[in-house]
Amino acid sequence: MSRVNDFSIRRRLLALLLIPTAAIAALATYSAYRTTLSPFEAAYDQDLLDAALAVASNIEAGRGARPAISLTPDAVKVLRSDSQDTIYYRVSGGDGRFLAGDAGLPVPHQRIRNPTFTDSAYQGEPIREANYRVITPAGAAIVTVAETLHKRALARRQVLQSSLAVDAAQLVTALIVIWFGVGFAFRPLRRVERQLAMRGARDLDPVTTDGVPDEIRSLIVALNRLLRALQEAEQAERSFLENAAHQLRTPLAGMLAHLELLAADSAPAEGERVRDILEGGRRLARTTHQLLALARSDTAARTLVNLEAVYLPGVVEAAIAPRIGAADRAQVEIGAQIEPAETRGVRWLLEEALGNLADNAIAATPPGGSVTIRCGVAEDRPFIEVIDTGVGIPPAELDQVFERFYRASNARKAGSGLGLAIVGEVARMHRAEIDIAAGAEGVGTVVRVTFQRSIQL
Repeated sequence: MSRVNDFSIRRRLLALLLIPTAAIAALATYSAYRTTLSPFEAAYDQDLLDAALAVASNIEAGRGARPAISLTPDAVKVLRSDSQDTIYYRVSGGDGRFLAGDAGLPVPHQRIRNPTFTDSAYQGEPIREANYRVITPAGAAIVTVAETLHKRALARRQVLQSSLAVDAAQLVTALIVIWFGVGFAFRPLRRVERQLAMRGARDLDPVTTDGVPDEIRSLIVALNRLLRALQEAEQAERSFLENAAHQLRTPLAGMLAHLELLAADSAPAEGERVRDILEGGRRLARTTHQLLALARSDTAARTLVNLEAVYLPGVVEAAIAPRIGAADRAQVEIGAQIEPAETRGVRWLLEEALGNLADNAIAATPPGGSVTIRCGVAEDRPFIEVIDTGVGIPPAELDQVFERFYRASNARKAGSGLGLAIVGEVARMHRAEIDIAAGAEGVGTVVRVTFQRSIQL
């Protein structure tokens, strides 16, 4: 669900440009319509006035005290002839009394100006009237000539359609120009967005400001300051881990050697306590080694150095050899199933990842169980795999086991929770997929790391 205060600069900019443009276009259409229609209206009014003047020229002084009109039937026929509208006329005396024509035609006020045009209605239809006042020896007369509005309405429609067509074409053109213009203006922002989207989670190099608009240059500069601060913090963390691990490894190795000798030479009761201390020292050494491996894997993931063709059977052998003693002490059988397979990557990282999987499998397997390490090719993709007959991983915790320092709730032995985190880092660097499943008949765990056919690192 989007938040109420979310907005798009692009949409806002388009609205600020498109709405006023559409309003201006509508106003221009109306103005052009009125301006173009005025000559038509004036021409039609002039025709009515000419007809009124023609009728007025036939008014003369009658025999009595009222004016008379001498229009022949042919003249009246010519006056009323029109292909689209009906023509009406009326001649009234100065006092408004009917003299000739259409008696029901509305009569304007007697004190009209010459000429006068009015809008009215006659026989249920709107009409346009032209009125002209004539002075004769027998007195004043008012001539009214009117017509229906059919041809005027047709002219209005034609003018409106023409104006709308022209202005609509102009508006569409303007809208297209604005739409693509805004899109073109936002193209540098899209480039910056793509540049950031293509970065990895640990890519903290500064964002280039080449081709960046001035409006967001300060934002990029601030972002680069933040990236530099994160780089420095990450470097400080790696340096601390490396220094701490290096400082601990040498004294730990000496301490473990002395404890092993002491355990061998001690009496049974004392030897048991010494062996407990030795086991704790081994766990401490293992944690130290894993911390150093994490720090080194972070550096390798950023720099992508030492890429080579890695023969996976050699990785399996390197992982098994140093763990035979641990497997014997845990009374766990460890073995390998090797098929030719090769991938491209960093050999020591792959050995570290497979070793951590083997260590976890040995720790999770009770006495009498087995751990099998495999490598080969499945569906044209190389893989390494560790199978154990241990306690397994609760399904609800599968999404969490790759987090640093997380340990499964059913873990048999104490540990640091870094083993699978290292495996996840190495797999991510090699763009490999990790699958965790239950073993045969639901006993134990199967962890497979599947590599790409062609790794582009």
